[in-house]
Amino acid sequence: MISRRERWSYAAGDLGFNFVWQSVELYLLFYYIRTLGIAPAVASAIFLVGAVVDWGIDPLVGAIADRAAPRIPLRLWVLAGGPLSVLLLALAFAPLHVPRAWIPPVALAVYLALRIAYGIGNIPYGALTARISTDPADHLALSSARMQGAAIGGLIAALVFALLPTAQGTTDFRSGALLLAVLALPAFLATFLGVRERVPAPTRPRPIGETASLWRGARATVGLLRYSPALRRLLATILAAGLAVTVINKSLLFLFEEIGAPRLGLFVALAPATALLVTTPGWAMVGTRIGRPSTLLVGAALQVAATVLTYLLRENVAAVIVLTCVAIVAGCGISVMFWSLVPAAVAECEREMEGGGYAGRVYALANIARKLGQALAPTVIALTLARSPGATLAGMVGCSSVALLVVLLYRPKSAGTARCPLESTRLRNARLTRNARGDAS
Repeated sequence: MISRRERWSYAAGDLGFNFVWQSVELYLLFYYIRTLGIAPAVASAIFLVGAVVDWGIDPLVGAIADRAAPRIPLRLWVLAGGPLSVLLLALAFAPLHVPRAWIPPVALAVYLALRIAYGIGNIPYGALTARISTDPADHLALSSARMQGAAIGGLIAALVFALLPTAQGTTDFRSGALLLAVLALPAFLATFLGVRERVPAPTRPRPIGETASLWRGARATVGLLRYSPALRRLLATILAAGLAVTVINKSLLFLFEEIGAPRLGLFVALAPATALLVTTPGWAMVGTRIGRPSTLLVGAALQVAATVLTYLLRENVAAVIVLTCVAIVAGCGISVMFWSLVPAAVAECEREMEGGGYAGRVYALANIARKLGQALAPTVIALTLARSPGATLAGMVGCSSVALLVVLLYRPKSAGTARCPLESTRLRNARLTRNARGDAS
């Protein structure tokens, strides 16, 4: 098993990346609307465009990182993309001294650059798990440490913005972003210096007639879904579970507003990051004992039970607080388990398919599935709010139930066992190679 020092060196990367991610998720929309004066519809459209760009950029980054390995190690991408993303984070929160009509397009340009820089560093960072070790126990330990690093990053970001008010009492977003940028730099450096990539990317010859074009590599990323049953199962789980976890976390303020305790909602909103930090080691221990797929099922079932009981006991404020925290803890276990299962999908693709390493591309698809679930969550919440004032809990129960059904009927595997249809492609290529040699002789 890898050392504790290396685990925490790896976790430092997600500490730095969550300075960026949590700042964007929690505060940037508010900054656009309240400080820059951008209309809410335009501000939300900026975020939507950013998500669409991510879905195109992430597979491309994964394909490039895989093709560049081992000449360019994955941790070098972290050292390049991480600092660039925090620099653009500081720029995103900087005042815009341009004509008012230019503010939305300038904000959009900076935001898109920020998302691209984040992907350049974060996609290879996630893929590092499969390159550090082949041991499933190491994958679980790395994912556990990573989740704790992410939780600490989120808490630090929240505290920085909370403790930097201006003279008028509002948040000093510019100073907060600059401080987080400075704090993130040593975190990225720690990952670069403290992690070893022991597992080399497979180097197989390309099939006859295959081009080396970047476009083909990007298309091959999507083609993985056709050939890897383990990857399809995993992405379905990440999408459904990511949607459920995000709906619960983003619904907290609305939920406590509906039960007449809006102030309590602000404190319960600290629970996701706190729970991720505190409970991750426990979930990792359970995953080691009963297996990651089984632990994933336990987390999904616990989340459904907690949301259903919350719905039934919604008149009792104390019960709502306790049960929503239980649902949040269950979501932490789900997240730790599905990220720890990604290396199994990487291993299946690299065992069964031609064309070298697939770690970057598989992690790109996993990130897309996660971001799609996160992008759908606000829509689900808006639909429940439009239906009736007290329907927030119904949305939480519904999304949790869908996630449980996906895990029950289409549970991901801890190791890829299915054979890929590409075996016939290999045989055909071998036959063509023999024929070419015969013609040459």
